[in-house]
Amino acid sequence: MMHLRTDFSSELNFLIAACIGLPIEAHSASAINGNHLLNLGRWHNARPQLLLAVQGYTESWVTELRQECLEITLCNLINTRETIRIVKILEENQIPVYAYKGCVWAEWLYGQQSKREFGDIDLLVATECLPTALKLISTAGYTPDSYRSHLLNGSASVKNAFIRTDYHIPMERHVAGSTLKFMLEVHWRVAYPRLNFHFPTTEWFSNEAYYKIHDETVRSFSNEYQFLLLVMHHGGKERWSRLKYVADLAAYLSRYGHETDWSKVNQMAGRKGMIKLVNYSLGVLRGLGLEWKSEWPDVTPITLSTSVLSGWENMPKTPKNSTWAYFRHALAIRDSFSDRLEIGKLHLSYATEFNLLYHKARWYFG
Repeated sequence: MMHLRTDFSSELNFLIAACIGLPIEAHSASAINGNHLLNLGRWHNARPQLLLAVQGYTESWVTELRQECLEITLCNLINTRETIRIVKILEENQIPVYAYKGCVWAEWLYGQQSKREFGDIDLLVATECLPTALKLISTAGYTPDSYRSHLLNGSASVKNAFIRTDYHIPMERHVAGSTLKFMLEVHWRVAYPRLNFHFPTTEWFSNEAYYKIHDETVRSFSNEYQFLLLVMHHGGKERWSRLKYVADLAAYLSRYGHETDWSKVNQMAGRKGMIKLVNYSLGVLRGLGLEWKSEWPDVTPITLSTSVLSGWENMPKTPKNSTWAYFRHALAIRDSFSDRLEIGKLHLSYATEFNLLYHKARWYFG
């Protein structure tokens, strides 16, 4: 059943129910402001989930939503073909590449490219393959954003410090003669190293799996490993700040929860200091009212912090810098004192990267 919260608007309650697949009663639907609900769906990147929940509605805002979802589907299909193109280029040059998030998670979680909003391409390559991968991707038409270009084109010490302390490079490709633009992120880690989420390249191979997308095969990861990546990204890094993330976790449980090796998940999570985060994340779903299955882990229902829930309702602008928020959250959701101590040490170490920080400041302040 849909658990209505009096501190949420009717529209947010409706969208939460749509994202986790709860039945929506007729009286709940009749009380909504359609335009506000549509704006919430846009901000939370959850329009495909919303569209599924309003099948049969005839209001004008639903027509608008349906058109936007058609555009999302087209964009997803174009990004998927581009993902496959870049993967082929790297693989043909002996660069093992793992497709991450994006079209892979649309296929993995929902079984259909149209059912998940994603706006860019995410690829994982090993650090030692990064220089060659960047050259190949550049040859394919992509250039780093101005901030990363500033750091990568600096001295060798600045470039090396950036690679050592960061995890990804956003790149763009503009298609000549059109307004079409591709956004691609090359990752050599899954998060900032100072957050201490340990998914080293040495374990990627032993957890890899292959997915068929548009009759092409792409390399990614097994269910249990991807589940931890999902929890790390959506809960550990992004702090469940948007309902898109909640929808992904609900989709995982619905599709794979009954066949997941939860003992393997716990073993891997324990080695990574993530058991608290896993239980917290599952508890969030249970706290939102998702009907819990006996084959899923028995976790305590949890209510998200007031700041996150307020953000869901009020749709704030994305802050330009989230370093302090990342740091506080990383300390709060790790398993042990030693995990938190290591995070503190890594942040202090980053603060001593004086040359890198100087060049970053030069870019920020012009």
